[in-house]
Amino acid sequence: MKDHSSLLHKLYSAALLDGGLTSVLSDLATIYPDLPISYQAQCVYENSVYDCAMYNHGEGAEFRLSKAISANPFPPIALRCDTTDVAFTGDFISTADVEMTDFYHEFLKDHGEINRAFGIILHRHGEDSAFVAANLPRSMKQREEQHVRDLFGFLRPHLQSAFGLLLEVTKRETVPANPEFWLNTIPTTALLVTPDRKVTYLNEQADRVLHESELLYIDRMVRLSARKTENQTALQDALDKAAKTSLPVGPTPLSGKNRGGPFFFVLPIQHKDQIHPGLAPFLTPSLPLLVTIFDPSEAPKPSSRILSAAFGLTDRECLVVQQLILGSSLKEAAEILQISYNTARNHLASATSKTGARSQSDIVRRGTQILAKLSESGDQN
Repeated sequence: MKDHSSLLHKLYSAALLDGGLTSVLSDLATIYPDLPISYQAQCVYENSVYDCAMYNHGEGAEFRLSKAISANPFPPIALRCDTTDVAFTGDFISTADVEMTDFYHEFLKDHGEINRAFGIILHRHGEDSAFVAANLPRSMKQREEQHVRDLFGFLRPHLQSAFGLLLEVTKRETVPANPEFWLNTIPTTALLVTPDRKVTYLNEQADRVLHESELLYIDRMVRLSARKTENQTALQDALDKAAKTSLPVGPTPLSGKNRGGPFFFVLPIQHKDQIHPGLAPFLTPSLPLLVTIFDPSEAPKPSSRILSAAFGLTDRECLVVQQLILGSSLKEAAEILQISYNTARNHLASATSKTGARSQSDIVRRGTQILAKLSESGDQN
């Protein structure tokens, strides 16, 4: 076997500096030009590929794979094999059966007549898996095949460790900076939670309110929980939706159809589209979500004069921003202020431009930070 010490050095540096392993696999493919090598991150049953890199497969392989209609028989094996060893597709499906599949005739036959593969499972979560595969052409001899098996046996722990390092580094980059500080600038109950409701940070008001609340509390597993089943379902549904779509969810009332009572709002802190597509499936289940809980009967009345002085907003722009801060959607804000939706949208666009905000959620964040000063200096006339 060739000396791969330089390849191993690059493996870990690539994980830290390049944000991926494709450059290393490209080098490996150069060393073994007759060996088709691929990296894929995908949902193995739906053939939904999040990230893919193919080497030595021939021209247009990645494009043709993305357009394939028939089911690839190899990826589901990633969920059934032992991750502590090199997986061999022949242990799960014979080469004869592979050659009878529609996928073989649609893709594999035209790309080296591949009918078996060795694979290294880098990571898996649910039906999602990331793996590196050495795809073996039909013409490959047993001696060459054994050499590939030995090569992948040597590379397996290093590739898995490098991918694990890459996941950990990316995960840490998604953690908000100084969460204790900026959570306390929000003038209402605010928590950072994972999609499974585990509380990671909370502000002082949340710590106080949740000890006294008849609706929500933090359980022994440090999870945000509701005392009523319907509220628990609504909370979990909102967290699931925000995590899946990377979009804000709410306001969601906590008092049934009585919209005058407390309500909550869920805002993703990190958009999954900002994460490398090959890593997102394995990180989004733990990305933090901001949960804010509002009780109109207890919340201090926001001062339009403070928003106007801080941002130079008109009275109407201030009123629209105030409603958004209180958790209304733009459509609800328009109804409350008795203006058209287009007018409210124009006010929001103007306010966003004046504040330097990049989005609706950003202007809400900036507004709450300004209004937080009310508790420190009072509402000055």
